[in-house]
Amino acid sequence: MLMAGMSRITALLVAAGLATVGCAEMPKSTAGYYPSGTVRIITPFAAGGISDTTARVAAKCMEDELGGTFIVENQDGGGGAIGMTRVANAEPDGYTLSVVSLSTAALVPLVTDGAQYDGSSFDPISGITLAPSVLVVKGDSPYRNGEEVLEAAQRKDGTFSVAMPGSMGIFALAINGVTEAGGPRFTNVPFVSNDQSAAAVLGGNVDSAYLSTSPTLLKQIESGNLRALVTGADERIEFLPEVPTFTELGYGDLPDSTVNVTLLSPAGIDGEVKTTLAQAMGSCLKDPTTADVLGEEFVRDDDPGPETIRAEINSAETQWREAVQK
Repeated sequence: MLMAGMSRITALLVAAGLATVGCAEMPKSTAGYYPSGTVRIITPFAAGGISDTTARVAAKCMEDELGGTFIVENQDGGGGAIGMTRVANAEPDGYTLSVVSLSTAALVPLVTDGAQYDGSSFDPISGITLAPSVLVVKGDSPYRNGEEVLEAAQRKDGTFSVAMPGSMGIFALAINGVTEAGGPRFTNVPFVSNDQSAAAVLGGNVDSAYLSTSPTLLKQIESGNLRALVTGADERIEFLPEVPTFTELGYGDLPDSTVNVTLLSPAGIDGEVKTTLAQAMGSCLKDPTTADVLGEEFVRDDDPGPETIRAEINSAETQWREAVQK
């Protein structure tokens, strides 16, 4: 009996051992076992910015949805190109992802010499937030509306200063587009971040700033510290309904300057893993905590799955390429 019992135990141990070996050899990307290891979410900027904050919210929520460990790694430099090159070159197994604006994924390589990726280097998984851009001035500025600020810029003939995040990103393309459409010339003053650009206006160091809306910026506008005068959105913003669009002021067809933050993977990710991630992110977008942190005005509620984001990448990339080539 003892020998028979030992045989059965041995058989069970052998079977368990074989099962363990089978699990160890099974590809990480098998959806039924995902995630079975640490998932790294690369954000190609320093901690504290919009992409970083969004990535940390996404990481925590997807951990809750899927289990496993999701960590955020900041790898800044090159206007985002260094971090995105790392993502593009990673194995498409679902264990390296990125939370980043579409402009960093698709515009930066158009304006960066030697860039080793483009929009096709990534598979979109889900949209997360949309933040229209606005032209703002200090709250006590003499400019009360969009017409006045554009007339002032026309009078200053190239010396009217506009702070903005980055030197050749979506904000610069849009402001330059106003000039190319027959509008005034501006002096673009690049800063590292949205917050630094806003601080330059508040400190009286520049005439204006063109930047992304955000919960922080909305507080400054609502308090009267800043005044929003024009938006680059296609239509008036629901949460700033009194602010006209550049199109209304006679400057249509500007390059898209909405900050569209998305969850991406390297191109070629397993379809089941992509679906698993997209469904988890969809649940995260409905989580009240996500809206509390990122702002309910900005969290997407339009079911922004992979097909939707791919279409947005293709459309924006076409606009940006045309603008860069002018």
